[in-house]
Formats: sequence, C-alpha cells, structure tokens
Amino acid sequence: MVWIPGFGKYTPKQGNRVGDDAPDFTLKDHDGNEVKLSGQVGDKPVVLVFYPRAGSPICTKQMCSLRDGWTELMAKAKVFGVSYDGVEQVRKFKEQQKLPFTLLSDPNKKVAKLYGVDGTFAAARVTFVIGTDGKIKAAIDSINANEHAKQVLKAL
Repeated sequence: MVWIPGFGKYTPKQGNRVGDDAPDFTLKDHDGNEVKLSGQVGDKPVVLVFYPRAGSPICTKQMCSLRDGWTELMAKAKVFGVSYDGVEQVRKFKEQQKLPFTLLSDPNKKVAKLYGVDGTFAAARVTFVIGTDGKIKAAIDSINANEHAKQVLKAL
C-alpha cells in the first residue's frame, strides 16, 4: 500500500502490538453516546477499524465490504469504525451507506495515537482484532478495501 504524507502509518510499539493489552479509551459514537472499549470487551472479540475519512471512495468501499459481510462478522465479533471525523459526519456516513456497526469519532486523534496509527490529516487504514481477554490478537495493516470483511474474518 502506498503511504501518503499527512496520513497515518501504523507504527508498532509497546502498547499497540499483537499480544499487548489493547489501550482502553472512551469516544463518542455516531449518536453522540460515549463508548468505552473496556465495556465492550468480554463476550466476543472487538474489531477496531481505523479509516481515514467518512465518505471518501476507498473508505466507502472498505466499510461497505464490512456491511456486506455483516451476518458472518456480527456472529463472531463487535465491530467499530474509528476516524477523525466528527459525530455528525460519521452519523451521516453510517446512514448513507446503511452501515450496521458503530462508528466512533476521534477528532482529537487521541485513540489513533494510542494505537500508533495517527497522522496529521487522517488515521492510517489499520484494523485491530482485540480478543475477549482484552489483548490485541491481530493488526491488519495491508487492507484490501473490497475484501476487508474476508480479511477480518480470517483474522478472527
């Protein structure tokens, strides 16, 4: 994948690598409700999908791949999309694309920094699989937007 200056690039370091405890956080979802990662971990793995921008062509393909694979995904995991976009932008994106999973707003780049995917303008396109024990089980940093649901299912 080609890296574009200003966009995040996954930088594995202690605290965001496979085998590490997933950094906990609280962000607002598409409806403005607070979502705390530690409150989601437990019964199913959690999938955190960092994507650069709501509504951009590649991000739309990636999120729609997850939507189209939703039946299989929801049986195995809880899925959350994370971007720098504001609550209103992610709400519109979710509605327009009929996305069945939760989108989270990280406008201050706080969570992207914790996971080592932050960039000046946008987060890197990286997906983390967090096990029921709260540990990072996989970091997918070579994403095929059209086949992302299959990539996530394979990692689960």
